[in-house]
Amino acid sequence: MEEEQIEFRHWDELLPDVLGLIFTNLSLQELLTIIPCVCKSWRKTVRDPHCWQDIDLDEWSSRWQPHQLDRMLRMLVTRSSGSLRNLHVSGLKNDSIFSFITENAGSLQVLRLPHSKISDSIVEQTAPRLSTVTFLDLSYCPKIGAQSIEAIGKHCKLLVTLCRNMYSPDSAGKVEPEDEANAIAATMPRLKHLELGFHLISTECVLNILSSCLQLEHLVIDGCPQVKLDRKFLKEKYPKLKIVGRHLVKARPDKRFIFAVQRYPVNDFFSGTLWTKLIEL
Repeated sequence: MEEEQIEFRHWDELLPDVLGLIFTNLSLQELLTIIPCVCKSWRKTVRDPHCWQDIDLDEWSSRWQPHQLDRMLRMLVTRSSGSLRNLHVSGLKNDSIFSFITENAGSLQVLRLPHSKISDSIVEQTAPRLSTVTFLDLSYCPKIGAQSIEAIGKHCKLLVTLCRNMYSPDSAGKVEPEDEANAIAATMPRLKHLELGFHLISTECVLNILSSCLQLEHLVIDGCPQVKLDRKFLKEKYPKLKIVGRHLVKARPDKRFIFAVQRYPVNDFFSGTLWTKLIEL
């Protein structure tokens, strides 16, 4: 019996779509510094928009200078060619880069921008471009408030998850800290997951959210000292709702919380000549 002939194909002969699918399982470092150097076909494939539907720069955000982060974001978002679905980056320093992101957000579903210094005015201006977003994280963004939340609620009708946690000092600095909660209740009835950790909101505000967001399944109100909810009432009125932190009465997060939310440094491989080489690829 003759042995069955098996045809082998070289890696550089694989179809671009197949290569692109494989590349999505690689790290950002590998995609940017290794794959382009293997061969011309791989370098061409890694520039394909399919490889940049999901962009996660969170672990590197604290290590780069603002101009490096802006430059990298613009390069990768441009490569996505409108196919970007998931973006995670921390600490945006200005409104212009946020505006650029929203201009290319036609397919964006998940947007995580914690610790960013974007303003109410730019969020109000660009919220209509975020109509496809279902998951939004604007935690620890001190420059936005109820105006931004209201604009997002009016234009992001598909939104089911909103993360808007704050550090206690940031919450305390707001003139009317309950306005955001009321804006959520008024404009986001389809929410299923809501995080409002360390907001100085009242029990009335939380009850307003619960009565307006009837699909809500998870509510995080950790570190909200003014909120006092009756366990029996919640069980009877909202049997499927899970609430985190309803009995926590500390006004400020303790040191263990601060340490838990801090990102520890990672290897800074984007520096010096390597960074220059990376941008040129």
